[in-house]
Amino acid sequence: MTHERTGGRDLRVLIADDEPDVRLLLRLGLRHHRIEVVGEAADGEEVVRFCDEDPPDAVVLDLLMPRMTGFEVIPILQRDHPEVGIVAYTAVAGDFVRREMARLGIRLLLKSGDSTPLAQALHEAAEQAQGAVRGS
Repeated sequence: MTHERTGGRDLRVLIADDEPDVRLLLRLGLRHHRIEVVGEAADGEEVVRFCDEDPPDAVVLDLLMPRMTGFEVIPILQRDHPEVGIVAYTAVAGDFVRREMARLGIRLLLKSGDSTPLAQALHEAAEQAQGAVRGS
């Protein structure tokens, strides 16, 4: 599968989760899917700072983090970095979370040990974000 956004190169992804073990598992799992983890963030403020300095192609974004939640980060990234794809990655997603992510146009995945659905979602989110930027 060739991904238009990356021109065949590995997708550059930022992992944002306040749990170091989750970040480690994601980093290990995603490397098998043409994904280069270019950074990690333990809170929302780090996500925004990283994207301001060196925007990745996509972000794996935990919704419940300290200092700034994923819910707070999403509108900032959509405004300041519309070229960055976002995939919300959470352990629990009730009706409110599902509705809010749908309203914001963000793909939502529940945390699991299978990195394949996440890798596919990241590639799709990056392509969609880049397509939206080109189309505007």
